[in-house]
Amino acid sequence: MYNVILWKDNGNEDIHVFEKKPTFKELYPLIGCSTIEIVGGYTDEHKTFEMYVDEEGKYNPLAYPNKRATNAWYEWQKRTKRMCLPGDHIAGNAAIIKNVGKIKSVKKEKVNESN
Repeated sequence: MYNVILWKDNGNEDIHVFEKKPTFKELYPLIGCSTIEIVGGYTDEHKTFEMYVDEEGKYNPLAYPNKRATNAWYEWQKRTKRMCLPGDHIAGNAAIIKNVGKIKSVKKEKVNESN
């Protein structure tokens, strides 16, 4: 099972569940793009992770700067001694794929009721 955590550029967060690791084809409509760029991110909650973002998000007039994704990207750069151009940002939605393992099935036990 995989959770796709979608950080939207409006500040909201959605979670989408997939039985198998989602393909780019499945991520495109969630992110709202046709080309994906994989960038690093870091937060205390998720540690180091990959973010799937719109490679051409800054060219899309409907995509706004994603503050949460940008902050995670800046933190990853700081921790890995990388840098970007001053003022650079991630625009549009960002997806994080988390492997949550297999869901254990619950066995039903027959209850013997006696009165």
